[in-house]
Amino acid sequence: MVDSGDAARAEESGTIALPIDDFPGFLRLMARGLTRRCPWCGDRKAYFTGWFARVDRCRRCRHPYRRGDEAFELGATTANIILTFLSILIAILVAVILTLPDIPTVPVVVIVGAIAVAGPAVWYPISFTLWQAVDLFMRRPDAEEMAGRRDGTL
Repeated sequence: MVDSGDAARAEESGTIALPIDDFPGFLRLMARGLTRRCPWCGDRKAYFTGWFARVDRCRRCRHPYRRGDEAFELGATTANIILTFLSILIAILVAVILTLPDIPTVPVVVIVGAIAVAGPAVWYPISFTLWQAVDLFMRRPDAEEMAGRRDGTL
């Protein structure tokens, strides 16, 4: 465990990740990921300074979003695609249900096309924090990661 003096120095220097005492469960991880919070500590600022501007580490707990994987963005991109396709599917289902029996094809195609174009931008930051939550659930942190490593390469 890191003492409070180490934690303060870590936060000032930004070199180590602050430890957590209790690892969140699955539902809490997913809720934090879907609300753009850091899945690890729950901080609202987390990894984004703007909608598209991202930093490598959570601004509160300093845990990196990659956790050592070079291909982390592939998982986040996959999450983005899944969220966009789910949005398209829901839009189609709602349009069909609301307009049965005469479905206006052109308006439905225009709405679905707009979702297909705007969806990836809308889901961009959420897909990163959601994938971070999925990654934390699938690859549970070991004791060293829970305590916060001191070399800054977490």
